[in-house]
Amino acid sequence: MSIITDWTEQDRKDYGKVIQAKTHRLADSGLFTDEALAALLDRHPTDKIDVCTMTDDPLFPAKHCTVDFRGFSGAELIEAAKAGRVWINVREAMSYDAAYIPLMEDTYADLERCTGRDRLRRNCRGGILISSPTAKVPYHCDPTMTLLWHIRGKKRVFVYPPTEEFLPDTAYEAVVLGEKDQDIPYSPAFEDAAMVYDLPENTLVAWPHTSPHRVENQSFCISMVMEFTSKTSAYRNSVMYTNGLLRRHFGMNPSWHRSGPIERGIKSVTGHVLRKLGAHKVHVREDYVHYALDKAAPNFLRPINKTLRNF
Repeated sequence: MSIITDWTEQDRKDYGKVIQAKTHRLADSGLFTDEALAALLDRHPTDKIDVCTMTDDPLFPAKHCTVDFRGFSGAELIEAAKAGRVWINVREAMSYDAAYIPLMEDTYADLERCTGRDRLRRNCRGGILISSPTAKVPYHCDPTMTLLWHIRGKKRVFVYPPTEEFLPDTAYEAVVLGEKDQDIPYSPAFEDAAMVYDLPENTLVAWPHTSPHRVENQSFCISMVMEFTSKTSAYRNSVMYTNGLLRRHFGMNPSWHRSGPIERGIKSVTGHVLRKLGAHKVHVREDYVHYALDKAAPNFLRPINKTLRNF
């Protein structure tokens, strides 16, 4: 089945170089209705489900914090998303659940057909996002190749240039080294450079690797996020891994943007080897729960004493 419906030869040439918004047919599968998603939530492992709400940190606006959703059925979680202020990530649903795996395979095969690239995929994952009308995703960048397949509702996406002004090398090194989450420092001044897309239903958005972006819902939304490792992402991440170690252990000031192809090639091989050897200890982020879902509470959110997530 053809999933992407309006791909052109020019799109094939532009893929990975510019921001693209195209039409898709994932909704035709019937797997993204409220009923289908409620059933998925009921059977998906709870440790692969994140329910979050948004904070007001000035450096990381709309940063996500974890919500305890235990005791809620899938249908009740969707009710909370429609009426509350929550963002639900059903992690790896497309690549884990038997009902969704065939659609994920068809979708990736169609992406390969359209782009003529990314055939040597690695670590391909697909998560399903179920989010409230007021939900936001903070300013961040993804170390993987990431595509947003919007399916239901109205969503606004802001994409920023992948330059050092908007993504400092030090910030991206911290992401690649596992020291920080994908959220990166934000300034309102960045908005002058943002490309803004109001997404209708059934729209695929792709952007160049490492482009910072953020999302604001305009209604209750259902989307799928596809993540995978490509030659492009693996190459850059290995270079940045090496640069991060040179900065931290030798006091050097390396730069992705100022380096040439020979230097990058050497650093890419070095970074690949060093990562395999575990040259840098990955920081394991502690996930604290700040709220519990509660039908009687405003926005379904009841504040609780901060506790470490254990579910």
